[in-house]
Amino acid sequence: MIEFRTIDQFDRGLIYKLLCESYANLLEAMPHFKHDFEANWRKTDNNLFDDTDSGGNVAISTLVEEPIGFVSWFLEGANIGSIGHNCIAPLHRGKGYGKEQVRLALDELSSQILLVKVTTVNHPFFQPARRVYLACGFIEVGRSRSDAYGGLELVHYEHTRN
Repeated sequence: MIEFRTIDQFDRGLIYKLLCESYANLLEAMPHFKHDFEANWRKTDNNLFDDTDSGGNVAISTLVEEPIGFVSWFLEGANIGSIGHNCIAPLHRGKGYGKEQVRLALDELSSQILLVKVTTVNHPFFQPARRVYLACGFIEVGRSRSDAYGGLELVHYEHTRN
């Protein structure tokens, strides 16, 4: 059973390490993304560690004291929240931990917002994430393209809180 911990219980660099580990197979297949992705992940790591007073916008998932993933979330505005990064280390995938992380983020946001958004990429690597979002009650609401992912199609989801 996984446990969720706050980021202040870990050393800076953990988020970056988990993202590098989680995306290693994608970066091997698409090495041209490596520089941009890693720069983004360093920035994400710094932002999450530096902004620990923002109301707990990240949870680190641990299994027997070992970090195996994390989920981040934030408020976009009045009644709208978003799930940011959500990753599980490759050795621990397929065990329902990603769903547990998304459900935690939804629970944390539910007292503050009515709508939660999340975006992923229409690429085979991201298919498990897309299944997790659908299993957690998200519905697909649109698609777009972004230079941030080399023109790959983005898939946008929303979850309405009742």
